[in-house]
Amino acid sequence: MKIKTFVLLSAFFLSLCVLSCKSTEQAEETPSEKVVESNKVEKQSSEEDSEYRRSVGTEKNISLDTFNADKAAIVKKITELNAIMAKRDYNSWLKYIDPESQKYWSTPANLAKASEKLPKNVKGLKLRTLQDYFIYVFIPSRNGRTIDEIRYNSADSIRAVQVSKNEDGTNRIVVYYNFVRQDGDWKVYLPRL
Repeated sequence: MKIKTFVLLSAFFLSLCVLSCKSTEQAEETPSEKVVESNKVEKQSSEEDSEYRRSVGTEKNISLDTFNADKAAIVKKITELNAIMAKRDYNSWLKYIDPESQKYWSTPANLAKASEKLPKNVKGLKLRTLQDYFIYVFIPSRNGRTIDEIRYNSADSIRAVQVSKNEDGTNRIVVYYNFVRQDGDWKVYLPRL
């Protein structure tokens, strides 16, 4: 009986030692997991800092918080515009366009100039109204595009851009939207000819 009790107690203590060693191993893994997580956070932070520096350029008066808030607002506007373009909802689109752009692109002479510059697949089409501009110019030029970053022209003027690599490894930047801040809200500015 004493031998049986001794064997059971030995097995019990051995089990405790094994469990204790495993929990020690897990405790030792935790700091390295923290280092890996910390490295991920640092890498993400570094990428955000790089994007911030590219975005603000020489506009040093724009803080990281302002940049993050502006980028979130611009991305939200573009998401809303994508839904509007999918429905071809001209009246909703107008609410996003700054008044100066609406005025400029409602002028027959400006629409005639734009008609001359239309791509070959719509050559011969005459833009007569701002709604024509919306349907035949604005939607096709932005449909299916991805916006990667923003670039400040000034604190109240932003370009929303897509960044890709050229064959020589340099960045190619395509501007798909221009925004201007008016009364605390971002509006789409339609570039002039």
